[in-house]
Amino acid sequence: MNILRKELEKIITISDEEWNKVVSKFHFKSANKGEVIHFAGDIFNDVWYIKSGLARSYFMNEKGKDLSWQLYFYDEEDMSKINLFMSDAVSSNEKIPSMLTFEILEDATFYVISTSDLNTLFDMDKKWEKLGRILVRDDWYAVTFKRVISIMGDTAEERYIRLLINHSNIFKKVKLQYIASFLGIAPQTLSKIRKNAKMNVGE
Repeated sequence: MNILRKELEKIITISDEEWNKVVSKFHFKSANKGEVIHFAGDIFNDVWYIKSGLARSYFMNEKGKDLSWQLYFYDEEDMSKINLFMSDAVSSNEKIPSMLTFEILEDATFYVISTSDLNTLFDMDKKWEKLGRILVRDDWYAVTFKRVISIMGDTAEERYIRLLINHSNIFKKVKLQYIASFLGIAPQTLSKIRKNAKMNVGE
């Protein structure tokens, strides 16, 4: 769990004694490609930290079409990553059914902690309370806010370019149909945008 410790120590310092307490709350899980680890309609009571692999969360619209909400991956070889924590804060905090389904797109491994155990850690002292506050702000609310604003305010081309600049490796790991869904466009539209972008680069 050294990877997780390094991520948390970007925010707070953690002694070995404190880390041993943290480790005792997590358990290791592996999941295979195509596996659904959480279905919409159930309460999401855990936080999954992705150690390796690829996953996505999605919801169904009124026409029965699934739309990708977030992508999650960590590549141990090149250290590329996006959205390391899989959770549904609204479902777990309000104890209501989740609107999201979480699907494994590539064999993956995780460190998993229940939200009740996580809250116990946050209550240990001010330092852990700070960690919880920053994680909620940066990894949950900020990500959601930016995603909604992008979908509502940016053009499809702008969303594509931003994803390409910030997470270029994602195009090597994720099928275009899922990337298109994540960008809120049809696969055909994504193909057209990519073709035009290549032509512009060529010019």
